[in-house]
Amino acid sequence: MSGAPLLRSLYICYFPITEPLVQTQVVAYLAGLAARGHTIHLLTFETEPLTPQQQRQWRQKLREQKITWHHRRYHKRPTVPATAYDVLCGALAGLKIIRRHGLEAVHARAHVPAAMGLLLKKLTGCRLIFDIRGLWAEEYEDAGIWTRDSLPFRVTKATEAACIRAADGIVVLTERVQKVLFPQAAANRTEAGGCTALQVIPCCADLSQIEDQAAEREAMRQALHLDGKTVMVYVGKFGGWYMQAEMVDFFADAKTIIPDLHFLVLTQSEPELIATEFARRNVPQSDFTITRSAPNRVGAYLAASDFAISFIAAFPSKIASSPTKLGEYLAAGLPVVCNPGVGDVDLIVERYQIGATIPEFEALHYRDAAAQMSELVGDAAVAARCRQAAHSTTSLQETGVPRYHQLYSDVAAARSLAQQS
Repeated sequence: MSGAPLLRSLYICYFPITEPLVQTQVVAYLAGLAARGHTIHLLTFETEPLTPQQQRQWRQKLREQKITWHHRRYHKRPTVPATAYDVLCGALAGLKIIRRHGLEAVHARAHVPAAMGLLLKKLTGCRLIFDIRGLWAEEYEDAGIWTRDSLPFRVTKATEAACIRAADGIVVLTERVQKVLFPQAAANRTEAGGCTALQVIPCCADLSQIEDQAAEREAMRQALHLDGKTVMVYVGKFGGWYMQAEMVDFFADAKTIIPDLHFLVLTQSEPELIATEFARRNVPQSDFTITRSAPNRVGAYLAASDFAISFIAAFPSKIASSPTKLGEYLAAGLPVVCNPGVGDVDLIVERYQIGATIPEFEALHYRDAAAQMSELVGDAAVAARCRQAAHSTTSLQETGVPRYHQLYSDVAAARSLAQQS
């Protein structure tokens, strides 16, 4: 164990423990922190009742990872009063947990937990870590749900500003949003203001799981009847921000450059969302595969592929977005075709020269990008750069956990120094 200062922390997450994202983007990080000596308690909000047996199973599973689990009920409607009620319930639950276990900090994942953390800091004097998972108010504005002068937007931004001012540690997902929210910190990369520690920590992935399945390429290609094909893969949802129409348009135009191109789609969304787009472009069924995969088998499908695609609507709020799929693609050695303005995706692609960026969603640019991808596919040096980029930017073990550990140690050290003065 290193001599770095350790922190006793309550992590508050406004999602249920059963949510897959909680396992990959919460528990995985917390287990890494616990392994480095930090004391970790986790508070989740459950959307569905858990049986006593389920509670025991989850508690034991998390205890094995040195995480102590607490949970409260999630209230959905009416939205604003229900959320306000949950903030109060979370603060009361947190107060009890902090006092019972002698915790020193609250780590709040996103805005609603940050409101709970703000109350807890006022009540207990604990340190507050604000993990800014996105520009929440701006996302609702971009989606047409809120307007900038609406009460929910203004309350959310006021709460965000208050939490940033009070925070002893801050996490953002991208360099782009860091430059907007903390321009001074972006220059010196140390502080967000005052004595607040700041880290840029993208959504990371367990790259070893992807890399361990690389040897399954030929078997998976045979199983999917992809022999002799150049395979473009997409992993993720459709609808909302995710641009299935534009991805199919790209595929249809790219086939004029890469005639043997096949589109492999792994999605948890309804297949019809993209199937209708294939029909719109008269793409024959033999040219695409729509399926789904267990999370622990995604690597085998990526191994069967040659390059990947990620088109996400670049609304202003998306500068704060960090698609987990990027790390998975790169860990599999796949160059990526993307659009600009979505987090740091295009910056990483351009920095490592591992793909193509579409400046506009037009046929001419699609064909240009397809020509670039045809040159990158099968190049061992490109695949190596992809894996290097993954390990440097989106590795859970090499990027995510070490940066969180540094943040926790900085917050613990500042707390210790304040107590001594």
